[in-house]
Amino acid sequence: MRGQIQRSRNALDGRLMPRTVVMVHGIFNTGYVFHYLKKQCQQDGHTCYSPSFKPRDGHSGVEAWANQLSRFIDENIPGDQPIVLIGFSMGGIVSRYYLQIMQGAKRVSHFISISSPHHGSYLGYGYFGKAAKQLRPQSSLLNALNAEQDNLKNITCYSLWTPFDLMIVPANSSVWSAAENKTFYSPLHLHMLFNRKVVQWIAGLLRNL
Repeated sequence: MRGQIQRSRNALDGRLMPRTVVMVHGIFNTGYVFHYLKKQCQQDGHTCYSPSFKPRDGHSGVEAWANQLSRFIDENIPGDQPIVLIGFSMGGIVSRYYLQIMQGAKRVSHFISISSPHHGSYLGYGYFGKAAKQLRPQSSLLNALNAEQDNLKNITCYSLWTPFDLMIVPANSSVWSAAENKTFYSPLHLHMLFNRKVVQWIAGLLRNL
């Protein structure tokens, strides 16, 4: 109770402004994968959503998940409410499709990608389905997204990545020219969402927006 009162006081004196955060999971995951990050952000009073998209294996493609993301936002978040969008792994590419192709940039103030294959991953050749093909290096979708990024100019973008990523191959595929890139030494791809320094960095960013 004391913490809630303190957070309310902080919001009133300008030190903390609660934000609306939407988290987009990656292939073979669900929204539950964000439970640790979500809990930390909610403790600061932010409203957090982590919807689950189908099919989980992404065989219907990035576009299908982006359409689900768009519908979720339209149905749950007022149009005048700015959004902080966080995308993990394939979720970062889904988020970019929403921002760059579906006019989602009008709804979003900040975008954080975490271990996303902005230039593709060779592991995409190890899976079947449309999304896996779209996440391969030099795919037509990634080339299109990277060729035209002007509609992101009013969004502050960050890309958080680890050199030790075994799912994004090569790992520096997560380095993105349109973003401020942040390096974290996390041993595994999924561990980025549970890395204390990553979570603290995101929580700190939200506190200072």
